[in-house]
Amino acid sequence: MGEIVLPDLYPHQEDLRDRTRTALGKLQRVILCAQTGMGKTRTAKWILGATANRTPRENQSGRSLFTVHRRGLVDNASQSFSEEPALPHGVIMSGRETHYGRRVQVASIDTLLNWFVESGEYPSDITFDLIIWDEAHSHHSKFARFLKYHDAKREALGQPPAYVIGLTATPQAAGLADVYREIVLGPSTEWLIANKFLAPFRYFRATQGKLGLLVKKGDEFTKESAALAMDGLAGDLVRDWKKYADGRPTLGFFTRRSQAQDALLKLTEAGLRVEYVDGETADDERIRIFRALNEHRIDYLCNVQVVERGTDIPRIGCVQLCVAIGSLPRYRQCVGRGARVHPEKTDCCILDHGGNVQRHGFFEDDPQWTLDIRAKDPGEQGTRPTIECPCCQAIYRGGKCRSCGYEPTPKERRGQGLEFDGSELREAKREEKTEKPARSAEDLLISALYMSGKSGRTWKQCCGIFRGLCEKQNTPTMRVPASFIVGGHRYRVPRYGSDDAARKVCAIFPFTLGARHGGKYEVSDTQTEVQW
Repeated sequence: MGEIVLPDLYPHQEDLRDRTRTALGKLQRVILCAQTGMGKTRTAKWILGATANRTPRENQSGRSLFTVHRRGLVDNASQSFSEEPALPHGVIMSGRETHYGRRVQVASIDTLLNWFVESGEYPSDITFDLIIWDEAHSHHSKFARFLKYHDAKREALGQPPAYVIGLTATPQAAGLADVYREIVLGPSTEWLIANKFLAPFRYFRATQGKLGLLVKKGDEFTKESAALAMDGLAGDLVRDWKKYADGRPTLGFFTRRSQAQDALLKLTEAGLRVEYVDGETADDERIRIFRALNEHRIDYLCNVQVVERGTDIPRIGCVQLCVAIGSLPRYRQCVGRGARVHPEKTDCCILDHGGNVQRHGFFEDDPQWTLDIRAKDPGEQGTRPTIECPCCQAIYRGGKCRSCGYEPTPKERRGQGLEFDGSELREAKREEKTEKPARSAEDLLISALYMSGKSGRTWKQCCGIFRGLCEKQNTPTMRVPASFIVGGHRYRVPRYGSDDAARKVCAIFPFTLGARHGGKYEVSDTQTEVQW
């Protein structure tokens, strides 16, 4: 077989590819974080093709794997890889002819666990040098389980651990930090919209459900309370859709099947062409319905927990949220279904019945994703103030409404607890917090050391936590001090670029786990401090 032709990438995709490759070479397992519609699958196709073009070393298998969380997405990935320039690949899935001789394979995580993991063993000798896990925030525990047995098998075969790239727009899930070492961020959502790689959004506060009934448990609202809050909305959602989104191919999100079916009935009575999908809809039927919506042969798709991630329907011009969403990643995945560009649409409007925009902000507001388990949850960082237009109910920021051009009066803004300074909305009469005196660099470093020691972080990661603490207290120019004192004992820090950068803090400074003072970095009275 000749050399595989690689797909062309845009400059921002090439930049993300190169930064991912650099991070992967250093850390072996990283997350490529990029917004829906940025081209993660195409970038992954380039990486897989380039890997397949290289001659494997003696201790490598020569295979790469692209894996997804649902059987239906295997077909999506395979179809994308088959587009010109085609990437030769095999599909590991029941009912398909399997070609293990091909350098690239596509599979669902459930198939991998069923075929390759038996009673805590990995009996097959088929392993992968590079694994790309799509939608890495979803079903992470399944992937981590497969990876555990896969790594053990590679070690038994004399092969190094596999390189792993997790693809996601929302890198937040329990256990991600146990597998991945860094998040490589793609371009901002605002940049992608400004450069026409993503569609712009408009937001409308539609008829609200009974949000006072919501009960939160963990990151999400309980299923029962979320369903009760949205009961009885079917008639209102039809009226709101006709007012704000008439003529737009629309994706509706619903909590319960009964609510989606009530909406289907009301929408059909109003003259719309409507379809319905849920978790029991067959894959072939889903594909047919998705294609019909993308070609605008239907007007509305009622969906119950299916079209939330990994689904490509660029024609969607409206997302109607007949749900209350507590989780920031899930909110962004749902809204992101309308982010892709299409020649027949100028923007995507969001009809929000569940207070979600107020709760989570605009899609353009990129969260501060992190693998640091001690950092504040991105969903708890707060959102910039927005205003609801008194005339058309659009939700926006700034002076004039982007939808109808009306500019609220100062009195109307104050009625929503807001003021406008000519460029940015702010909360009116908000009490300023009393500023605490800035902590010293030595004090911040000691805090970072204890955080890192207790969480198993390396010295390099500790320096990252230190910089984060500096930025949090608005002293970003602070440098890591050359030495510090803990319990009357002075310690110096590892030199820049030393091998200890990759060692765990608890091994370099045992006192972070409650052990005695000492170690090679303790400074005696006769030693000279190292300058950073």
